[in-house]
Amino acid sequence: MSSLAISDAVLAFACLFAVFLMAQQKAFSEVHRLSATAALLGFLLMALASITGSLRYGISTAWSGPHEMLVNAAMFLAPPLTGIATCLGVTVNSWSRAAWGRLILGICIVYEVCRWYGVDIIYRDLQMAVLLVSALYLLLRSPVESNPKWLIIASIASYFTGALIIGTEGTLAGYLRLDLFRYLVGLGNLLLSSGLYLLFKNRYSNSQASA
Repeated sequence: MSSLAISDAVLAFACLFAVFLMAQQKAFSEVHRLSATAALLGFLLMALASITGSLRYGISTAWSGPHEMLVNAAMFLAPPLTGIATCLGVTVNSWSRAAWGRLILGICIVYEVCRWYGVDIIYRDLQMAVLLVSALYLLLRSPVESNPKWLIIASIASYFTGALIIGTEGTLAGYLRLDLFRYLVGLGNLLLSSGLYLLFKNRYSNSQASA
């Protein structure tokens, strides 16, 4: 089995664990439940992309089409779903279902426009950077308890390391950078979902807004 199949399988397990944590809706404060659902969808997209990737590289190239489609969806939808859910959780706010629906529709439209003009990769990287910096800024300024705060900050560090230092092209110390990138994303997902789980369980609620 290729290293790509193994790294995709590891990432899939990390994503599925995150999905499991975000599915614990009854444990969460009411204000956080829609945010948890949005984060769950983001992690689920990554899980499906990783599962099909493991099948593609480990079993058959017949999975190439579904894998590429799901990777594309995960790259552009998962970061805003999990990132905005994190920002809302930190600020103890909530969006309505309609607002989340408008977000997903808007992302799809902007992606198509960017793809037509050949700047979809720039849009993807800019989107990720803005979300990570925003979440970090809000975390550092908020009164969030230390356990979820530092778990989420560690997840942001893991994502940044994977994206800015490791990358996905070539090798590093004899290992494919893409494999190392997936391991760091998997670690980031474990840390982020654990931090969100603790954050969403918090019963305090000093504000609640619907967009």
